[in-house]
Amino acid sequence: MDQMNSTITNPLRQIKEKSRIVSKLTSIINNIGFAKDKEFTLSDHVFYLLKASENSDQRAKSRIENHLVKMGEDAVPFLIQSLIEAKGSARGLAAMALIRIGTPSINYLKQVASDNPELSWVSEYIIREIKGTEIELSGNSVINQKIEDMMVG
Repeated sequence: MDQMNSTITNPLRQIKEKSRIVSKLTSIINNIGFAKDKEFTLSDHVFYLLKASENSDQRAKSRIENHLVKMGEDAVPFLIQSLIEAKGSARGLAAMALIRIGTPSINYLKQVASDNPELSWVSEYIIREIKGTEIELSGNSVINQKIEDMMVG
């Protein structure tokens, strides 16, 4: 069994992993210099990481996105709130993290669309992206057919 599946099925391991992630995020936030010697909530972590991403290079943004994705479903409500409050690249990073987290984001996104009609297009877009990443390519897909045509011709 791979590490990802064992994390999902083993609650003790899942708790340890979340604790490790929160500890690592606290260290990152302290190193960035937002706040020192403060107990951070998950909401704080998401907020500070997105704020840090606004002035980060692409490599740092990728690392921040990966950390947000590792938080998984626990981070979804805070990432959704960031869609409402954040602007620019931080908003885009929150959207991308939600897409990568996948299916657990969908119900939250539907609720946002229902509560905030002006954000329905964002929610619908992210949901389409999530569902699009879950489509399995069949042997008869257009992409596979084009590849076969190129190989034959």
